Amino acid sequence: MTKLLNILIVVLAAALVFVILYPQIQQNRPINLKFACDSSATSLPILVGMDESLFAKNRIKATLVFYSDPDQALADLFAGKVDVGVFPWSTVLKRIATKGETLKVFMGEEYRQSLPVDAIVAPLKSPVKTVADIRGRRFIYPPQVRDYIPVMLTDLGMRPEDIKLSEVPFSSLTQELAAGTCDAAWLIEPLLCPLDTTQYRIVQYSALARFVFQPFPGAAIGFAPRFPQTYRQGPKRLKIATDAAMAIVETKGDLAKQVLAKYFPYSAKFSGFCRLPELQRNTEINKTAVKALALRLKLTGVPADTVNMQNIFPDPLIFSR
Repeated sequence: MTKLLNILIVVLAAALVFVILYPQIQQNRPINLKFACDSSATSLPILVGMDESLFAKNRIKATLVFYSDPDQALADLFAGKVDVGVFPWSTVLKRIATKGETLKVFMGEEYRQSLPVDAIVAPLKSPVKTVADIRGRRFIYPPQVRDYIPVMLTDLGMRPEDIKLSEVPFSSLTQELAAGTCDAAWLIEPLLCPLDTTQYRIVQYSALARFVFQPFPGAAIGFAPRFPQTYRQGPKRLKIATDAAMAIVETKGDLAKQVLAKYFPYSAKFSGFCRLPELQRNTEINKTAVKALALRLKLTGVPADTVNMQNIFPDPLIFSR
């Protein structure tokens, strides 16, 4: 009887230890996250986090998924196909207006006229010497700026039918320029830094900040509302890793540019000249600029909604759990 009682005590003690430790074991297990990226410099914080093993150090098994179309990337995030992503702010605002789905933004990126991350360029033989010269010409642009075309044209006193507009995948822009099939193109880093200025002219640096809003809210990095419930410690680990990536971009710019060159080898020889967006933690995001951008989009016919900042930006407490 005593032996049986001792066995029972041991079993109960083991069960109690399991009940106590199991939640902690589960919380400390690595989590698998898919990151939606594009091929522009806006993905740099995620690329640095991957290349410098910052996600791995915070028990995140990261997989990068590259998208050409930001609208599709955000749709896949809300469908659960990816977990975290970097998106143009216009894509986020459209999704709120048309689907009522809100990205939880924990990091932002900003472009300034003094820091030309984007530009409109043209072959030297092209008749496009100023932005106004795109009237009647073939003008190509990547999906990342599709929502800003109407804003720029309104600012220039033009309509879409006044120009031969063509949306081209980010990776094909420079090929079309080289082939001479367009008169001008809208480029974003890291396509700008390797541009041969003996073959092309810069028609307008910082077109987004010049024609849309200054300073321009370049991109939002965030996750779906379900993310904190799916991964209880996910937001905390994610923020630690991305804050560390941001610190590298801010304090070791040359290293960050080398990371960009690893993922986009065509810019390797010129990555040191690449301009990078200004990164902002969730408490630093220029909310006034985001609100102004939403208004600009609505006035030019792009679906956008009044920005409720309480819905977009997650409660800081979820990053400390």
